[in-house]
Parts: sequence; C-alpha cells; structure tokens
Amino acid sequence: MAKKKRRRDGKSRKRPGPSPRNIPDLPDPRAMEASLRQLVGGLQGSGGQNTPLAKAQAVMDRAFAEKDRERRVRLAKEALDLCPDCADAYVLLAEHTPSRKEALNLYEQGVAAGERALGPKAFEEASGHFWGVLETRPYMRARLGMAHALWTAGRREEAVGHLQDMLRLNPNDNQGVRYTLAGFLLSLDRDGDLAQLLQQYPEDGMATWAYTKALLAFRQHGDTAEARRLLTEAKKTNKHVPDYLLGRKFPPGGQPAYYSPGDENEALEYIGSFMAGWKATPGAVAWLRQSAKKPTEVPPPKGPLGFIKKWLNERLPQDDDVWQADFLQLPTWVKSGGEPVRPWLVLVTSRSHDLVLAHATPEEEPCPALLWDTLVRAMQYPVAGEPHRPAELQVRPDERWESLRPHLEEIGTRLVVTEEVDQLKAVLTEAGEAIGGKHEPGLLDMPGLKPEQVGSFYGAAAEFYQQAPWKKVGYESAIRVECDKFHSGPWYAVLMGQSGLTMGLALYDDPETLQRLWTRDAPDEETARESVGTSVTFGEEWGIPVADLDAARRYAWKVARPDAYPSVFHKERGLSSRPPLAWELELLEGCLRAVPDFVKRHGQGDPAREEVTVPVASGPLRLALSWVVEDRA
Repeated sequence: MAKKKRRRDGKSRKRPGPSPRNIPDLPDPRAMEASLRQLVGGLQGSGGQNTPLAKAQAVMDRAFAEKDRERRVRLAKEALDLCPDCADAYVLLAEHTPSRKEALNLYEQGVAAGERALGPKAFEEASGHFWGVLETRPYMRARLGMAHALWTAGRREEAVGHLQDMLRLNPNDNQGVRYTLAGFLLSLDRDGDLAQLLQQYPEDGMATWAYTKALLAFRQHGDTAEARRLLTEAKKTNKHVPDYLLGRKFPPGGQPAYYSPGDENEALEYIGSFMAGWKATPGAVAWLRQSAKKPTEVPPPKGPLGFIKKWLNERLPQDDDVWQADFLQLPTWVKSGGEPVRPWLVLVTSRSHDLVLAHATPEEEPCPALLWDTLVRAMQYPVAGEPHRPAELQVRPDERWESLRPHLEEIGTRLVVTEEVDQLKAVLTEAGEAIGGKHEPGLLDMPGLKPEQVGSFYGAAAEFYQQAPWKKVGYESAIRVECDKFHSGPWYAVLMGQSGLTMGLALYDDPETLQRLWTRDAPDEETARESVGTSVTFGEEWGIPVADLDAARRYAWKVARPDAYPSVFHKERGLSSRPPLAWELELLEGCLRAVPDFVKRHGQGDPAREEVTVPVASGPLRLALSWVVEDRA
C-alpha cells in the first residue's frame, strides 16, 4: 500500500502559509471545504447561505482555488468588505504579507473575527471535537497562524498557551498542533510539559514523535539502555533525520509542500522545528553521532614482539644509516565514512640518504604500537632502498618514543631525542598540505592579535553561549550598538539561534541590510552579497580553523561545550571573508558581554537607550545599546 501523502498545512509543523514568493502549484486544500460545506448544508437545509459571512466565505473559496497571488489578495479584501468576521480572509492576507509584524496583526484580527462569528456557545458545545464543526475551521487556522507569529515575535509563552488551548478544544488534532507545540516546549526546556504531551498521543508513529521521545529520554536520564532503544526505534521511522542533525546534509532554502512518513521531506520538516532542541541539549548530537558509528575493528597482532625483534636481528643487516621519525595532526579536516576527522601523519625518513622510508595516516592519535609497526615496516619493506636496521633513530621528546627505547636497543638502534628533527619538519609540512590542504589562517595570524586578547574573547563567547540570549528575542530584532572608541559605527547586533540551525551574534554595518534580511521576498544570495559585518557562530571543533583549535588547546581558552567552539569572521561586500582585525574582535567581545544583560533588562521593543561598560582584553569598553524599532507594517 502506498504511503499517504501529508500536506504541510495539514499535520505538519510549518510556518503558517506559503511564502509569498513561492506559492506552490499544488491545490490549496482549503478550497475543498466549499464542497463539504455544500454537502453538509444540503443535508441540514439551506438556511444561512445568504448571510454576509456565508457570502464572504464563498469569495474565500474562490480565493483558495486561485493560484495568482494578486488575485488571491484582492479576493480576500473583497471578502472582508462583505463581512469583517471572515477569519479566513485575514489568514490569507497574513500569509501574503512580507512583514512578520503585519502578519501577527492580521492573525490576531482573524482570531477575533472567528470568535465573533462563532459566539461563546460554540466554544462550550463543540469543545473536544472542535474541528469536526466546519464553522470552527477558519478560527482554528487563524489561531494556529497567530501562535506561529507570536513565537517568531519572541512572545513564546503566549504561543505555547494558544497551542495548548487548541488541543483542549480539539484533542483529535487534525491540524498537527501537537508537533508545533512539542518543538516549542523543547526550545523552552519545558521537559515536564513535553513528556505529558508525548504521553497524550502514545500511538503516534511519525518521526517527530519517535525522535523527540529519544531526545527527551537522553535529556532526562542520559545515555541509558532505554534512550538507545528509543533512538533505534526512531531511526526505523525515518533514516534521513540523523544526516541533517549531524550536518552530513544541509537543508535547502525552502520547505517541502508534501512529505510522506519515512521520506527525506519528513526529515526536513522535523529538523525545521527540532534542530534547536538537539543542539541545545549538551551531548545529544555527540550521542547521536556515536550511535551511528560502526564498531572499530581492532587489527590482529602482527606476531609476538620477541619474535619480531629476533627476526629483525637475524634477517636484516645494519649499517650506519641515521633515521628520523615524527608525527603530526593534519592541518585540516577530511571526511571519513561521512564524518569529519582530522587524521595524523606518521613519517619515517633516512636522514643519511634523504629518503622517505614509511608512512601511516591513522585517524586516532598514534600510540606506541602503531609507531613501532611503522618503524618495523620501514626496516622490512622500505619505500626506497634495501631492507635494513638503522644505527640511530632521531625523534622529538615524547613518552611514546621513550617507551620504545628498550625494544630499539635490543635490535641495535640508538634512540636520540632532539628538540627538532630538521629533515622531517619540511617533509611533514609539505605532505600534510598535500593530503589535507593549505593552512587556513587563524585569529593569531592577524596583525596585532595576541593570545591574551583572543583568550578574553573566547571567555566572553563561552559566557554568551551559556546564557543563550537568542531564546528571549524574536526573529526580527536588532540592537543598535554605539562605541566612541571606534569611529565607523553604529553597528546593528542580531542574535542568531531562534531556528536552531545557527547560534551566535552578527554585527552588521548597515541597517538597510536588516530590512532586506527581514523581507521574506528578498533574494537570499543578493542580500548575502551586499551584507558587511562581523559574526561569531558556535559549533563543533571542525567548524573553526585548525590554527584556532590548536591554539585553544595550547592556551586553554575557555569553551562552553565541546560542540560550542566560536567561529568568528568578518564578511566583506561580496562573498569573501577573513578573520577579524584586532579592533573588530574587541568590539565583538564587548557586544558578547553586554547584549545578554541588555536583553534581560530591556524587553524587545523597549525604547530605552542604555550605556554600559564591559571588560575586554584591553580594559573597560563603553557601549551604548538600544533596540532598533522599525514599523514595517
């Protein structure tokens, strides 16, 4: 039997309504209600078909069947002229406005219109089976749209309250409200309420329920047998979800109009609402990644160590050859089995004859056994020259080489520890670049940036991430930042993280860029090319330059979590980017320290302008912060 297709405006977790620049060619299912109303009306009699509301709804039936955007909008306005209580007209207008603020206003008007049209009695008599009464559906559509709009405006608890009440009115949940609500509760860390919601629909077999159950079990109890069982069951419902959660695949710009249980579109639906919850849960993504790994195969032993040393002594000649051996981690990440890894390179060379004798590229840091095996291979099967034992092996100080000293002495090879293996230094660098690519510049490669300043920035970034200020603001919000110390401002700080795909802070130079970003019909690529600013985002260790990762470990810079390394860059006009200059990093550090407290003290839209002084690496930094208040209705 073919799997049933589901529309995104049926049981789904979409943003309300299609994008104004991407009206699907698929028929709007709301148009089908016209036939259903006619059927029910015929069975019940034709009374009420000539009321202003009935006439307005008939116009909306035509609008829903229409594909042309301008004609849809015109018909919706015509319906409101006939009857201001036509909730569906407000819903359609909200779906087609480029302004989220105006969309919220229209949805609110739609909810009020639906309440007037239904009257108090309907809310009492139809409670528990609300959607089954055809006249309630425009109201329910308006209220679902309003909940989404409230969420994107930063009014999170209000949005949750509306969805919970909608499930009280219609627990059968024909609209898929529970999926939206589950994503909201997860983002708000309301695990108790989420557990109750999951229990309310125990027979739900969709991927959303399965993966959310597994995640909640991990959040509450960690890596238990039950959590692993739930995760295994979730993977059976949809195998595509982990690829997106783990970053193996990236979602396209738009959302699918249809999805089937188990297909890739269902996975895209899930991550759109639940990626934030997975990323916000410490260790959850790493847990998922570990569950996807195949058990590491341990290579069989190559024979008793004593036998090997005896064989080398008896079978291989020894000359005065001097060897060098060393290992390093490659300067970039590569894909192995779909996962990013940073392999190591082990090299053995003949310093006397300037030859490469053996090499190895393990994914894990070399252990003494691997180093010994590489040396033995260089003796038995050298890449160049005849098999032999060296008289001397030069290495850098490392306890792993020291552990091999007695074995080397037994085969007549002296271990000489030196601070620099001169021949291998250039060979390792050249070979590493050939395998892993050229060195990507890090923060310390920029003029004037010292470890102390970068370390201070890392500390500010860690505290910023732990406070998660993006959870307290809406999708379209910015803070104007002024700083007398630097003369190219003001700047406009935008918090990232509401969708869960990217968490961080961006400082834009131009407020007009924000207008284009916030306009839903603005071309994404064009806006990206024109934007200029400095950003910090958070992610796994392979998301930052290797130079920064190595420096962070060397200098013990603070990182909030293993999956929250700060990646910072300055984007020029066009698509080029570079590490920030010293003053740009200082300004960004100041904003990371100031913005979370400003958001706590001043809710979104508060007109207050606040001057604050925050500590940065160079000393106190004075900033002036204020919300950007734009009326784009």
